[in-house]
Amino acid sequence: MNILILEDSDEKFLLINDYVNEVVPSADIKRVTNWLDYSNVIANVKFDLILLDLLVPRSNKDSTIEDYSQSLVETTRDYSSKSFKTPAIVLTKHSLDKGDFVHDLNLVDINVISFNEHGKWREALKIKLIAAQPKKKFDVVILCALDKEALAFEGLTDSWGPVTTISGLVCREVSIGVYKAVIVLANRMGLVAAAVTAAFALDRFEPRLICMGGICGGVSGESNIYDLLVTQTCHQHDAGKWSATGFKSEHYDVQLEVGVYNKLIEVASTPMMVNITDDIKPLKSEVPSDQEQLSCSIISNAITSSGSAVIAEEGKTSTLMVGQRKLSGFDMEIYSVYEAARHARNRTAFFAAKAVVDDGGVNKGDSFHRIGCLLSAKFVIAAIRAGIADVWKE
Repeated sequence: MNILILEDSDEKFLLINDYVNEVVPSADIKRVTNWLDYSNVIANVKFDLILLDLLVPRSNKDSTIEDYSQSLVETTRDYSSKSFKTPAIVLTKHSLDKGDFVHDLNLVDINVISFNEHGKWREALKIKLIAAQPKKKFDVVILCALDKEALAFEGLTDSWGPVTTISGLVCREVSIGVYKAVIVLANRMGLVAAAVTAAFALDRFEPRLICMGGICGGVSGESNIYDLLVTQTCHQHDAGKWSATGFKSEHYDVQLEVGVYNKLIEVASTPMMVNITDDIKPLKSEVPSDQEQLSCSIISNAITSSGSAVIAEEGKTSTLMVGQRKLSGFDMEIYSVYEAARHARNRTAFFAAKAVVDDGGVNKGDSFHRIGCLLSAKFVIAAIRAGIADVWKE
């Protein structure tokens, strides 16, 4: 939060500065001590909040104290100023009984607060500080449906923040190379929760990229345990109509943007991704019964299907393949994330990469989840570092 303080009194400035830091510890405070400097800085810099006194010197070279109450609106609300929309607060020790000037300032979002030793100004300032805090923006949003999927990113990012609530979403702030990112955890699995969470994250954080990592089910014959499915096209398999003759599906699908798809193919072909399992040491129970060692194929053109219900019955996945060619896997969220991104107010890149931990046969259960989550996280991080959030610029 960027705050400008116009105050020539060191004692008064320290009181205000200390209280601002108490309410908003991360505040970036710039101080000016005269009217000329104030006029110049608000014209060229956008601030989130302005705190000022009315009786200040003219300039560094002219220490004459003047009352600038008549010039305040014209200077602060000049349309050419980068801070002309910024809320402002006048903190003054002097009488407020000066005709209609307080009323006039309130009309242009400049509030006047009496600064006195009683300290009542603190509560009024606190309300304004909280209200003026800007919305947090992130370059990248990583959406996960399970705690274990989110925790798999620990150690792969450059920084790892604590779990916190930001704009009503459960988040963990991280950095990945030059990108400011946030891992967002949906409140539960499923299409509805994913749609709500993705839509909120897109609207509130305005990212250049939203992506999803985690684990999914595979289709026998098309994918194996630990295969990484990078979804090129996603269907919704539970949309349709039930009738006396059974369920008839309604065909909905959404595809990756071509530039994003091409970048994902590049990432998948890098030596790091070709050897993605090299540094993973599995437990005996984490190696599938039909494998002697870990194996992961990255299917960068995967066709997957999403639905709100878990498919746990052996052989049931065959019903999803009716009318679908080369269906590789299924999950409960990807379709919603893709659809939310496609309809976002700002153009946003999107993709999903999930590892198969259930092949619809003998290989299923929680024993494959840890490595599956890690494989997915490694690919997602590699794609972000490769600049997939900036494909629109290319």
